[in-house]
Amino acid sequence: MIKKKHPDRDGVRDWRKPVRVDGPAAATEPACHLVVGFDRYPASHQALSFAMGLAVPLRAYLHVAHVVDLDDFPVEPDRDDWERRIVETVERERAEACTMLASLPGNWSYYSHEGNPAHLLATIADANDALMIIIGSSRGGLVSVLERALGESVSSHLTHHGRRPVVLVPEHIGTAPPTAGR
Repeated sequence: MIKKKHPDRDGVRDWRKPVRVDGPAAATEPACHLVVGFDRYPASHQALSFAMGLAVPLRAYLHVAHVVDLDDFPVEPDRDDWERRIVETVERERAEACTMLASLPGNWSYYSHEGNPAHLLATIADANDALMIIIGSSRGGLVSVLERALGESVSSHLTHHGRRPVVLVPEHIGTAPPTAGR
């Protein structure tokens, strides 16, 4: 018996498969590597802006990682277009990150992967001997309290179990990192 694919899946990328997008090569070799967590929330966008501000003077290769999680899933899983809507959300986040990264004169890569955010960030950091991991601060509210209580907080996991410095960037901050002497 031949099983027919779900009609909505025809031509729709499988969001479960890892994606890597490499930016243009810079004229100079990177001196170090930075890893940044990225999602659709404002603190995450601030973290990427902050990392981009650090990457230039440090001549750092920037590794930006988005982990596909429940926040990317549509609310109604019974709809015929559920998979397509996940792909659209993941693609929209990739496009936002790559648009931000387009102004960076240095090297960068964007990763989209299903799984545990803290584990993926740590794995990328270890594979590239990253100087640090930069993430946005927690979103606050009940979900953040529950994540922290259950040990699912990305920042808690990285600081308690990681081997690299972790920089938490608040939602309300300027785009550039502070300079010496200010």
